[in-house]
Amino acid sequence: MIAITMMAMSTNVLDAIVQLRRAVARAAAVTFTGTISGRQAAILREIGTCGPVSQVALARATASDPSALVRVLDDFEKRELVERRRSDSDRREMMVSLTALGRKALGPLDVAHKRLADATAGPLTADERRVFTALAEKIRSSLSALVEGDVSLAKGTHGQR
Repeated sequence: MIAITMMAMSTNVLDAIVQLRRAVARAAAVTFTGTISGRQAAILREIGTCGPVSQVALARATASDPSALVRVLDDFEKRELVERRRSDSDRREMMVSLTALGRKALGPLDVAHKRLADATAGPLTADERRVFTALAEKIRSSLSALVEGDVSLAKGTHGQR
């Protein structure tokens, strides 16, 4: 019998998460067709959910590289889906909000998102969905605590920024 080490089990969990993320990204690519990609749809939907949101908060919420997010927002502005303005409370901060055209674009995106969500959860029973969601939240919470606690995963130590 082969003994599975904790490191191997951890690697398997991470590999499974990476593979799942890739599969969802591929499914999103065929679900969100037309002029908005799956990634762009996620950003536009986040703006719609949060209302006016700072670019920094939007980058965090969508796990986007800030410079890549600026390019997406530039494109959205040209297409009149969003508008950016300086924050009233902090002039250094840019706030992003949907335009009327951006709000109108959310309807078809929400339908496509629902199709993707149904396809993702479809193979699971109701009990499996609950377990999967609970486990995913446990992992997300643990990783968030590491990031917020500024733990250096490379060195395995706590670091200061």
